Amino acid sequence: MIAALDSESAVAWFCTYTPLEILDAAGLVPVRRYGDAGSLESADTLLHTAICPYVRACLAEGIQGEGPHQAVFVNSCDGMRRLYDAWRDRFPDDLVYLVDLPRNTGDGAERLLAEEFRHLARALGEMTGHEVTAVDLREAALAREERRLSYLRACEGLCGEKRLRLAMAFHSRLYTDMPPCGEPAGTAGGVPVLLSGNLLNPAGLVASLDRAGARVVWIDLCNGDRSFATPTLPRGESLDELLGSLARAYLDRHPCARMADAERRYRTLEETVAAVGAKGVVYASLKFCDAYLYDFPRVQERLERAGIPVLRLESDYADGHVGQMLTRVEAFLEMLE
Repeated sequence: MIAALDSESAVAWFCTYTPLEILDAAGLVPVRRYGDAGSLESADTLLHTAICPYVRACLAEGIQGEGPHQAVFVNSCDGMRRLYDAWRDRFPDDLVYLVDLPRNTGDGAERLLAEEFRHLARALGEMTGHEVTAVDLREAALAREERRLSYLRACEGLCGEKRLRLAMAFHSRLYTDMPPCGEPAGTAGGVPVLLSGNLLNPAGLVASLDRAGARVVWIDLCNGDRSFATPTLPRGESLDELLGSLARAYLDRHPCARMADAERRYRTLEETVAAVGAKGVVYASLKFCDAYLYDFPRVQERLERAGIPVLRLESDYADGHVGQMLTRVEAFLEMLE
């Protein structure tokens, strides 16, 4: 049974490697936080300005918000680790939990992550007084899978900003409360491209791609299509079996640039470009993200070797500068036509 969305049961999450099924099974309401991009400076007393703007935006939003600040973090990058440290310092009376995430795949990584999930389930059970059982976890996972399939049906025909906003709504709201699908954008018009990167503001850079004449048919972002691309439905009877299977499923997801298996990431990107009929890739990431910054030269080399044009853009999350990008985007789209 999922509790109502109130301050006592809500728990914030920030990374798509967060095992939402366990949070659901503990009777909590996971709420994805996107932060306040317009007040990054509010976080400057706790975080350095040369750190991921999404991380700063989330802390700024947390500082301004009232009520409990329960949160589950994933140790997926240095910025996210710093956000965990600052959050724990700022909100010492709330449950603030960090899940370690292996960079590799394989049996050892699966065992490590399953153990992390087991610790998380125990900590949440102690906090809520509701022990997570195999029945709870299986029911929560089935509901999450239904939600994933609902998103894939709902996003058909949607592109660009509308598609990203729908994905973010599916990330954020109660999983029993399906968000509206919105008006389909249709498939006619615009140059089909795939957008790849970490996490972007739908009203900034993504909206500017729409205005420039791009038709963003697949959004390979942390807050976009990526987390809906593969199922995380665990198999097994006991809680240990389910947690082990869940860990394997999370490590098998379409990987982000933080994960070690770069070859799988590049191959998935190439296959997705072909599957969705994109003519090129727009590779856009937030400032100060080392994983995506260092990943780009290898992505560029791989895509160009496959005959797939790629354009590199950068975002500061608030995206007040997107007007300056339009000329580059328009020239790239003209080349693709």
